[in-house]
Amino acid sequence: MSSKPRGPQVPDGDDLYRAITRSDWWKAPNKSPSSAAFSWPRFSADIASKTSPDKTLKHRPKGSGLVSFNCSKARAIGFDPREELDPEFPQNLAHANVYNDAGPNQRKKQAKKLAQACHLVVPPSF
Repeated sequence: MSSKPRGPQVPDGDDLYRAITRSDWWKAPNKSPSSAAFSWPRFSADIASKTSPDKTLKHRPKGSGLVSFNCSKARAIGFDPREELDPEFPQNLAHANVYNDAGPNQRKKQAKKLAQACHLVVPPSF
């Protein structure tokens, strides 16, 4: 992990939007996200209270879907949501990075739990 300081924590009561931009991040029969969307040491999300589903999807590939999850639940599983600007899209003031400092095996287990805690906002149309 980088030694770069992390931004402020996203409050526990907030929800985050995770864009489903790849077909392998989606389980079509179940209409739910795959753990692959969350199994990274760091992934991007948008703070729901600072944006809308339309605004989040506007800067994602066409056909992307959207799921949401609560920050408190994510923290209980082992994730660390932080409010941080995206250097590639600095005008998105709702951006957050979600960190997971666990090793690969534990991170995969935690990613499955987070995928199960998600709520569908907009289904993808791959």
